[in-house]
Amino acid sequence: MKKLLTLAAAALMAVSLAGCGGEKNENKLVVGTQDMNGDFVDGVTNNSYDADVRKLIHGYNPVDVDNDGNLIWETKVTLDGDPKTEENKDGSKTFTIKLKDGLKWNDGEPVTADDYVFNFVLRASNGWTKAGCNPTGVEIVGFNQFNEGKTDVLAGVKKIDDLTFSVTISKENLPYYWEKRFVMGEPLPKHVLAKDAKFEATDEGTKVNLKELADVAVNVKNDYIKNPTVTCGAYSFKGYKNKQVQLEANKEYAGDWKGKKPAIEKIVMKSLDADKDADTLVAGEVDLIFGVVEAEKIDKVKEKGDAYTVVHYPRNGYGTMPLSCYYGATQDVNVRHAIGYLINTDSISNAAMKGYGYACYSDYGPAQKVYQKNKEWVKKELNPYTFSIDKANEALNESPYRFEKDGSTPFDSSKASADYLRYNEKGEVLSISHIGTEKNPITDNIKLQLTKNAPLVGMKYEITVKDFATMIKCYSEKQKSDVQYNVYNMATAYTEVPDPHDEVHGKYAEYPNYNPSGINDDELNKIVEKLRASSSTEEYEANWKEYQKRWNYLLPVIPTYTNDYYDFASSKVKGFKTTPFRNWAKNICNFTIE
Repeated sequence: MKKLLTLAAAALMAVSLAGCGGEKNENKLVVGTQDMNGDFVDGVTNNSYDADVRKLIHGYNPVDVDNDGNLIWETKVTLDGDPKTEENKDGSKTFTIKLKDGLKWNDGEPVTADDYVFNFVLRASNGWTKAGCNPTGVEIVGFNQFNEGKTDVLAGVKKIDDLTFSVTISKENLPYYWEKRFVMGEPLPKHVLAKDAKFEATDEGTKVNLKELADVAVNVKNDYIKNPTVTCGAYSFKGYKNKQVQLEANKEYAGDWKGKKPAIEKIVMKSLDADKDADTLVAGEVDLIFGVVEAEKIDKVKEKGDAYTVVHYPRNGYGTMPLSCYYGATQDVNVRHAIGYLINTDSISNAAMKGYGYACYSDYGPAQKVYQKNKEWVKKELNPYTFSIDKANEALNESPYRFEKDGSTPFDSSKASADYLRYNEKGEVLSISHIGTEKNPITDNIKLQLTKNAPLVGMKYEITVKDFATMIKCYSEKQKSDVQYNVYNMATAYTEVPDPHDEVHGKYAEYPNYNPSGINDDELNKIVEKLRASSSTEEYEANWKEYQKRWNYLLPVIPTYTNDYYDFASSKVKGFKTTPFRNWAKNICNFTIE
């Protein structure tokens, strides 16, 4: 999976985070972000800036990720030993999870199995879907009937006692390469959100009142997601106003995956003008900037020497130009190929990162072990879509847009210009509408390139510049958006589970927030199903290659660059260390302010 958001997407094709120092000796960290959507519980939008808040305020997930990106059972604080697993006669698999006693919400109430069961059942419910939230738990036994409202029992989730519950995965979803993901999920405070709702533990599963649960879902969507004051993570949410999130250390927090508790008392996250973060750091007004990719910024901070701690690592993601495979001319693969050939990705990378960026050819991040092991295969087997006007014209000659305005006379590539454009047989012009973000060197470079190059192949190309929140709304809503575009410029970051299923499978082609390009290719669908069912590292590697090859041909997204991330912290921030898989928000308990 990816945050696009993952998860994945950044307005600058990079995530720039800043921390601003408060008064001298104040134990507070101020972190600058791009605009947040204000959704601080998973299930609505996939904004990476909101996601950092979520990492800080939610806790006690049975599954965590280590510094190398491996999924691990979190037995230091959350679980009383590894979950028990049982292969059932019908081919399903049951995970039985036992919590450690003594975990608490920030209001002092105990965290129990009820809170986990509530989380699983709510997110799988028909009421959650109707409230406009993304359902999860599709792999759980009984999900389909429960999500469709045909039954009031979710068969695959059962409370056993106050500290124990089980989750059963249907045989259709097994084997699964990242099977720990099936039981990932922080608890939700049932005593606050569903105090009077009935959740009955039965032999058949968890029985609920569907009307009560639907009302709970609406309340969670409209209130709690925006104002999650009762949580169990390292920090407590104190408010979101004027594009600022206020957080305070949670005194009830039992610790992270290493048993560490937060040492920084307060965190403020606020939206900043991203192009000023390095200047603010060097001026002494900022404690921390994170995810920096622009060469000018990197060099500026590195010049200051020991005044800052420097951390850099390969990115677990890449810069992107997503293409709408469901709308307009970019529905045709040849048009997508042509746009790929019209972009000089080296120029895009150099526009902001100069020597700090490098090429990416498909759907991977350089931090991933499978890529690191197969670098030479990637270079040899995948099309880099090297800039070429001739190849762009060749691709378009294979597309529906191979005619002059009359819809029958073959287009003459040698005459291509802003006044001599391509048309299909219906007389529709080859027109591409692109949305980018403001104050963004990537948008600026793409605009310079495509306004110059597109007429050379008979393509009309228009770029609209908006704020990031507007762009991500159109991108996520797809067909349901009031305004539609063919091309976006963004970035993507992988989650702990690099499973592309939800991002590219055709069954999600019309779902908001899933499969954002709307691609639906039978061969790709089968490949991603094979990939997630890999039973060994060797099988996964073979399926990964097959996936990359097909994705590279279909080109639902143009990879524009990838890079190393640079994180900088002033010398007052001690214990500052991050990795591609555990960013500042995941590692916050390691930091102190001197």
